[in-house]
Parts: sequence; C-alpha cells; structure tokens
Amino acid sequence: MLSSIEYSKHSWHICADLKVIAVLVGLQGGYTKFCCFMCQWDSRDRKKHYIKKVRSKRQFLIPGVKNVENEPLVALEKFLLPPLRIKLGLMKNFVKEMDTRG
Repeated sequence: MLSSIEYSKHSWHICADLKVIAVLVGLQGGYTKFCCFMCQWDSRDRKKHYIKKVRSKRQFLIPGVKNVENEPLVALEKFLLPPLRIKLGLMKNFVKEMDTRG
C-alpha cells in the first residue's frame, strides 16, 4: 500500500487509528503486554494504570523486543495522534475524577 501511494517519495505525516499505527510500526497484534507505539506502557499492570503519570518513551522498535514483530515501515515522528482518541481519553479521565457523592 505504501509503495502504491509513493510514501517514500512524499514522506507524508500519517493520522490513523491506533490499530493501523501499530501495524505500520511493526507491533504484534492482539492483546499484548506492550501495546503502545509511543511508550512502554504495561497493559497488564492494572494497579498502576491510573496512578502512574509518566511512562518511559519507546527509544527503539527492535523486532523481537517488547511485542515488536517487524521492522517499522514509517518513522514514529511521522505519526499524528488521532484527535478522537485524545478527546475520549480526556473525557474518561474527567469522568473518573468526578465527585461520586453528588
């Protein structure tokens, strides 16, 4: 697909769903431990999901390490985060922090 649109010639920025971005950077599909393409978020560490505020950035995408299956097809710097996912994440955190006593 990337060759048919001549991506290497144009080197566009890409804004896509998180699943598409994961495929383009070579991440393993399915329910994986390290599913984020930007950081080393441990999806199975449920106790720290909303407590830990800062996560370490993924420095390298090396096949065979932390759920990376293939070489990345596009550099990480070429991705734009999908605005819908950002808004949904902010609203989820806002609702979670609301006062439950009314």
